[in-house]
Amino acid sequence: MIGLVGAFFGEVIFETAKFLVMILLLVAAVCIGGKLRKNSDKKKAEKAEESMSEHVNS
Repeated sequence: MIGLVGAFFGEVIFETAKFLVMILLLVAAVCIGGKLRKNSDKKKAEKAEESMSEHVNS
């Protein structure tokens, strides 16, 4: 019986650790995605500004 209780607590600890790792991966993915999105939007804005200045100058 004691072995089963120890195994149960070991399983709970393992699942908790797995859950925390998944949460950390999710947070990291959101942060990385936000940075990539910000860079992409910045490039698009620069390209649009360049395009508008070419149309005004011609």
